[in-house]
Amino acid sequence: MAKVSNFGKFLRKLRIDYSEVLGTMAKKLGISAAYLSAIENNGREIPNDMIAKIAQIYNLDESQIKELEEAKAQTCGAVAVQFENQKSEHDYIETAVMFARDFSKLTVNQVEQIKNLLISFEKSGAIDGRNKLL
Repeated sequence: MAKVSNFGKFLRKLRIDYSEVLGTMAKKLGISAAYLSAIENNGREIPNDMIAKIAQIYNLDESQIKELEEAKAQTCGAVAVQFENQKSEHDYIETAVMFARDFSKLTVNQVEQIKNLLISFEKSGAIDGRNKLL
């Protein structure tokens, strides 16, 4: 039996909340039920536009979108860094790329310090709730 991904768990919970079967959700998303099942079971990659579609169709709030984005990152084992809306100065890009490096080399304390710093930026309004720099 295939292992349900974190992304798949989110989708299944969403279907339960809306009393939908897999085929109904797939139809709403414009994909086949087999393809949706494969995504849920980590057998296919999650399309780039899928979160936006799900958010729009199911009217997700910001916290749900963030949860779904985190589930996608966990499932894929990667996080996409978008540069098109970022400042183009060298220091900004270099810092963003530094975040793409292997975090496993950091201590738990170092990760917590980075997280707390980002939370303080978010609270101050320097970044929005989805961690986009303003």
